[in-house]
Amino acid sequence: MNSPTFTPDALLDAAARKAGADDFGSDSYHPGLEALLFAVDHEAELNEKGRAEMWGRIVAALANRATVVAWEKANPELAAARIAPPLVILGLPRTGSSILHETLAAAPGMRTPLIWEIRDFSLVHKVSDARSDDRIQAIEADIARKNAAAPGYAAIHYEDAHIPMECLALTILDMVSTQFPTIAWTPTYRKFLLSHDARETYRWHKRALRFLQAGRPTAQWVLKAPMHSVFIAALFATYPDARVLQTHRDPLKVIGSQCSLNATLRRAWSDRTDVAGQAAADAAYTAAAIQRAVDYRRDHPEIDARIHDVPFKDFMADQEGTLAGIFENCGLVLTDAAREAMLGYLRNRPREKFGRHDYSLEAFGLTPQGLAPLFADYVERNRDFL
Repeated sequence: MNSPTFTPDALLDAAARKAGADDFGSDSYHPGLEALLFAVDHEAELNEKGRAEMWGRIVAALANRATVVAWEKANPELAAARIAPPLVILGLPRTGSSILHETLAAAPGMRTPLIWEIRDFSLVHKVSDARSDDRIQAIEADIARKNAAAPGYAAIHYEDAHIPMECLALTILDMVSTQFPTIAWTPTYRKFLLSHDARETYRWHKRALRFLQAGRPTAQWVLKAPMHSVFIAALFATYPDARVLQTHRDPLKVIGSQCSLNATLRRAWSDRTDVAGQAAADAAYTAAAIQRAVDYRRDHPEIDARIHDVPFKDFMADQEGTLAGIFENCGLVLTDAAREAMLGYLRNRPREKFGRHDYSLEAFGLTPQGLAPLFADYVERNRDFL
């Protein structure tokens, strides 16, 4: 396997060849790419497979960006189309947000980015039957290969080509995504995320939504990414009419699960993983990320009416009641068809369908006493939801 050369020119050339277009719209992706490439060269210690994986993700993101720009030039009216007020899920990671996202997407009229779509934007307006298309089946096979490369990953966070994808797959067009520090040790890039002014990034997010919705302009977008907590100000600046669901869970349970996810992926792509050292940094970053949402809600009480809190414990105990509460609080009509579609999805997607996820704080050198101060403000303000 030839190790790719991580330079901006090489990556952009590869992306242009993949997209068949070389206009990337602006250079707003430069800061994120620069921070990421520094981390790849000096911090991540990727093995050959890891370097190939990272190369492929960067090239795909930049190619998708060029694809959006080319489509906008050819379709100026669609590129300026209205985005209906989206429903956006944010909060701590590992709080049931993925299964909630998938469940809401099962209701008629709901729309999410699908994994096969975001893997290759060039297919979005060309595929008529995603279940039988050879190109989508190739994506499915690639996902299966990567699941095999990271044993246990499917039990932690199941993926296939046809399920909803976090919309960090849209911010990645601007080289801004928590995807990178999840799969590789990239502390410099993570510092970039916490200092980044994301307003331009979310404009790219909106441009990508317009590209994706061209075939179904009346659908209700349901979006999800814990990362939105970091950039909640940019989210509301871009989508001032968004309706937000914030998921909640005891942070001490969240951190063990998140560290397990990160370690599983990083071990697949690096032969040298400092599990304990990285776990401590992962916990600190997660605390800093959720604190952004805590601070924003404290400083902007006027938006609280547009944020509906969804406790993990409530969703696990009463799925039907939780879904009904979401629809009511978000001003959506819960039809019998929507209720049955969502509950039917949950019946066919039991929690441990793809294996059991076992984890503990102790396995990562962490303790409740050490973590508690990091999340003290979050816990105090959200105690009723934990």
